[in-house]
Amino acid sequence: MRLQITVGKNLYQVQIEPVADGYDVVVNGKPFKVGTASGGFSIGGKAHKAEIVSNQGGNVKAKLDGNAIEALILDVAKAPTRQVEEAVKARIPATAVADRSAKTVVAPMPGKIVRVLVKVGQAVKVGEVLLILEAMKMENSLTAPVAGKVVQLPFDKGQSVAKGAVLAVIG
Repeated sequence: MRLQITVGKNLYQVQIEPVADGYDVVVNGKPFKVGTASGGFSIGGKAHKAEIVSNQGGNVKAKLDGNAIEALILDVAKAPTRQVEEAVKARIPATAVADRSAKTVVAPMPGKIVRVLVKVGQAVKVGEVLLILEAMKMENSLTAPVAGKVVQLPFDKGQSVAKGAVLAVIG
């Protein structure tokens, strides 16, 4: 089963395969062995309590180890591509919505920000590397399409992003 899970502005690509002793789970390329436990699940022998509070069309409210979380969960195999992309865009915070008169740098594919090489307010040249996006175990250098000042950097190092997410705006 392939899922796309959005929690806040973090996007997780998840693949789940049942095995004899639980599940093999891969989250953004990182494998985990997950077992079942009373009232939840276990990872690496550590039990976690999980409770679904509500699930309305993939908008899930849950408690994980007593902490409330909200997530958008889409089964990639069942959801049309357009629905997946629209759901992710709806979860991107307002700070990630760019002024279209400015030049934007968008994620060419889902991935994880591994390095941010510029700061808001910094002057950049055409072709200057702004950030590094890791996708499918490869690092991709994303560069400035125009010269100008960086006016927005909505995501930080370590955050997962969806395809098409605005990663930088140059004014």
